[in-house]
Amino acid sequence: MRLTQLDVVNACLATMGESPLVAVDQDHPYVQAALTALRNSSTLVQGEGWWFNTDGQTIAIDPGNGYAYAPADALSVETQAPAVINRGTRLYDQRTSTYDMRPLFGGGPIKAVIIREIPFEDIPTLAQHAISERAQLDFQASFDGDDNKYSKIGGAYTLAHRLLKAEHIRQSRVNLFESTSMQEKLRLMRPMSRGMRIGHRNW
Repeated sequence: MRLTQLDVVNACLATMGESPLVAVDQDHPYVQAALTALRNSSTLVQGEGWWFNTDGQTIAIDPGNGYAYAPADALSVETQAPAVINRGTRLYDQRTSTYDMRPLFGGGPIKAVIIREIPFEDIPTLAQHAISERAQLDFQASFDGDDNKYSKIGGAYTLAHRLLKAEHIRQSRVNLFESTSMQEKLRLMRPMSRGMRIGHRNW
């Protein structure tokens, strides 16, 4: 079942024994905390990088100043230059302490692997459930801290995250990236269990 922000808010409220809402009520004393837990959990879970939010993209270099701007929704940007990171909205070269990408990449563009933050409503159902459980865990720890509740929600989060990882493995094998470099990057970012690999099979 797909979830909405309201579903997650109500799940968080339920950990405190609160009645469910029919709409997100900004005046409710716990709603803002639940929404914050949802936003933070979405960023943390999506930041791991999954099949649905990892893209190969080229980033243009400004010919005037050499700046290269990361996409607004980027959680992580990796290029073939290990010293290049995203700092703020721009790429930054840690070796030379500069935002000017021209010494490394000339006029560009820069090939990059980007992990994006996708709106909660648009991500796959299993990812929604993993994020929801993580949000409930953080919310409950902040307000109640009951060990039994925390342990129960923690177990639900572990299961949801495990199912999401299994789906990631399936999707990565089905939706084969055409780029060999992308396949290698994903293999390094998310190690597979022994005997599994991303790539074509000879049946």
